[in-house]
Amino acid sequence: MDHSERAPVAVIARRVRETRKRKDMTAQQLADGLKSRDLEWDRQTVTKLETGRRQNVSVVELLALARVLDVAPIHLLVPLADDSPYQATPNETHPAGRVRAWVRGEVPLPGTDQRIFRSEAPESEWSDPDLPEQAQGENEASRHLMAGVGAARHAGLSEDQVVDWIRRAWQLSDTLEGGLDGEGL
Repeated sequence: MDHSERAPVAVIARRVRETRKRKDMTAQQLADGLKSRDLEWDRQTVTKLETGRRQNVSVVELLALARVLDVAPIHLLVPLADDSPYQATPNETHPAGRVRAWVRGEVPLPGTDQRIFRSEAPESEWSDPDLPEQAQGENEASRHLMAGVGAARHAGLSEDQVVDWIRRAWQLSDTLEGGLDGEGL
């Protein structure tokens, strides 16, 4: 496989063609479906993409193509073969399966700060029912701590100041929970 076949647009072009043909859809029918979603593509635009004469696809176009073809966008963006090389960035190639997991937000690419990667997930995706309760608690605490660390760095606080503040907050929490007579406040 040469470098151009690993490039995202080449993969999108191939996957659009494969998916369209599997659905027994003509290039004109695909163009009509895109037009019905306010994307002004004609049969020639579809053909140019599929034959490699069109070298770009916007995010909106990718999403519309996936919608008309009834597939998730990832299935057009990244090859289905998990072990095939895929160009994730201009200078990084990884196995397609790893890139698919990265695009889904499941695993970071090598060299990524995992805490930042995980902290950017929406709150609705924070819990994993397959994780033991303690691990879920640790994940939630990590997300909150990372946000606090970011705020502390932004405010110019040192690591020692942050650790000291956490210790004092922990002691205050113990006091509030236990109260003066051990029954809480």
